[in-house]
Amino acid sequence: MGPWVILLAYLTSAIGVFVGVTSVRKVRTASTDRIRRFWLVVACLVLGGVGVWLAQFLPMAGFAVENSIVRYDLLTIVFSMLLALVAVFMALLIASPSDGSSSRSEPAALVLGAGLAAVPYVIMWSVRTQGEVSFNLIFVGAGVLVAFVTAAGLMWLVQHADTWPKRLVGGVLGGAAVIVVHFLAAASIRVTPDATVPAPAGIEVFAILFPLFVAGLLMLVVPIVAVLLAPDRVAAQLEREADEWNAETFRTPTR
Repeated sequence: MGPWVILLAYLTSAIGVFVGVTSVRKVRTASTDRIRRFWLVVACLVLGGVGVWLAQFLPMAGFAVENSIVRYDLLTIVFSMLLALVAVFMALLIASPSDGSSSRSEPAALVLGAGLAAVPYVIMWSVRTQGEVSFNLIFVGAGVLVAFVTAAGLMWLVQHADTWPKRLVGGVLGGAAVIVVHFLAAASIRVTPDATVPAPAGIEVFAILFPLFVAGLLMLVVPIVAVLLAPDRVAAQLEREADEWNAETFRTPTR
């Protein structure tokens, strides 16, 4: 369907990663457990639902097999979405413990990497064609490797992206890495058409892609508005300390 599908998927992932990491930073600075849970759910939906899953499902709009009808199994698509959400949620719980204990980036990256590597293949599993499907193990291995490296990078962002420029760069690079994982998985697919196989049952890709894309855009609105309206506790504290320092430094001495 042209390069615009790739560009749209990349922008979706980059924005999802940027907004998702920003939401995770709110988890780390939340003043109450209720606010922390809110930002944790928002981060999971944006980072996992938009930055990972929706960005990897969008390119399926251009997936086709010559001499075969292509359909999708709805339950498997839903399962792939849940897999992305659960992987991100568990990784964030590990990386941002609520009991005040030290963060565990390594196991969080392993959990996220496993989910990131599995999501595109579950999406491919939802595809129904008139033919036999096989996989190229070299591309499979490359995709899994890139998935774990990407997960490690995302966990680094969660821990260290304390400024907007870092998050912006992280979104640019993280979005590209997520798309690379998808296309390595897509490159591993081999379909041998078989005209004797009956036309597959299922839904067409656009029957579910358009409403999910709209839902993803609406999902992004919530954290963006919340970030703009919610005060940043750390930033406010730093601003108060700077004001106190200025007042102490430039205070006119009494005679």
